[in-house]
Amino acid sequence: MEVTFVVIDDTISIKEHPLLYTLEDKYKNVEFFLKPEDGLNFITSHLELNMIVLLDIQFSANDIENGHSILKKISEKSELIPVILWSGINETEESFSDFINNNAFGFISKDATIQEAFVLIDKALTFLKTNLDNIIEDWIIQKPEDKDIPVFFTANGLSLSLNQILYEIRNQTYLGKSFSKKLNQLTIHLLLNKLEKLND
Repeated sequence: MEVTFVVIDDTISIKEHPLLYTLEDKYKNVEFFLKPEDGLNFITSHLELNMIVLLDIQFSANDIENGHSILKKISEKSELIPVILWSGINETEESFSDFINNNAFGFISKDATIQEAFVLIDKALTFLKTNLDNIIEDWIIQKPEDKDIPVFFTANGLSLSLNQILYEIRNQTYLGKSFSKKLNQLTIHLLLNKLEKLND
């Protein structure tokens, strides 16, 4: 699975941070944005990518956006993108309730060691790998002949292929969210049904 790291931080020297060197060396795809609006635009126009965002909290007074507003807008657009707060601010000195409410994946201090930072980054990678959209993508890669065969039918008779379902899920449309919810409910139902049979 390919992953793109999106770093939104207005500190010009941030590219020299050891964590970012490590990410570039290991994953290659690292996009830097000094302006928060540019980072947000990249994210919203590349929802087909597997992304992990490293988001600074405070930006210069000239920027319209800040960490709170950027996180909220990413969360509103898609819940499939792990956004890690990455800041030099001490966690106890900042109110994090807004970040938690807007689904921040976690917090990494800029003073953290590479090993400490990768504990959370690895969790974010696991989150991406186990997302329904990536499971569908894996299926398409293994069985490309099935990608355009209709496999899902909506209440109004619309038929969708795996490729179309993947698009709907990654763009977090109403249909994509509805499909994810229904498939999760079906999975739980099948698991519970299997468990009942095992207990008989």
